[in-house]
Amino acid sequence: MDMQPFVFRQEGRVVGIRAAAPADGVAEEVNRFALRPLAREEFAVFTLDLCNNLIDRHHSRFPEAELETVNRLAPGRPLMERHDLTGSLPRGTFFRSQLHRDGGTVSVRPDVYVLRTRENDDFILNIEGGVYRDTSIGFAFRTPECSVCTKDLRTCSHVPGRSYGDHACHYVMREVLEVIEGSVVPSGSQGTRFIAQQRALAPEEALHAARREYHRPIELWSRGFWAEE
Repeated sequence: MDMQPFVFRQEGRVVGIRAAAPADGVAEEVNRFALRPLAREEFAVFTLDLCNNLIDRHHSRFPEAELETVNRLAPGRPLMERHDLTGSLPRGTFFRSQLHRDGGTVSVRPDVYVLRTRENDDFILNIEGGVYRDTSIGFAFRTPECSVCTKDLRTCSHVPGRSYGDHACHYVMREVLEVIEGSVVPSGSQGTRFIAQQRALAPEEALHAARREYHRPIELWSRGFWAEE
């Protein structure tokens, strides 16, 4: 059965400010996305930690191969505020990205440029001042793989966060299809969310809804088959 991909969010953090350096090649890389050449003093550059390979507090995890896909797809995507794709325009653009390794932790860390306009003055100041720190990535992926049985989580009976023997169930996000945007968010404690019908669902609610949708065509076919018999 061809199921719709999840549109998902995962949190990260602003991890640094890139100081101006005449020989660092930043202006050249930024200007690949600009319609006219921008001087280095016309924009600020920040480094964001968007996602990593750890099990998060909502029991999901990126394998390293999917982080490589996210890393490849991030340049050119917009930086938004609060995942607002309907009422706001982008604040910046990711122009390059790299995988960052710290022991066993692998993170996607893109650089984003934000134009130094009057409209962006407060936005830049809040990032530089440490007020806007938390970030989140919006993306789509095809398969939530159960860590217990390796099946599609929508088709098995395991529940993320519950323990089965000595293993705490989580799901592995497979087949990343698209990086939609990155966002600066007010607080990372809001957690990640599935998006369905323009409404954010809690993880367990979203899982139940996905399983109902997955089994519904089978149930309809079964009732029709027995009715003909």
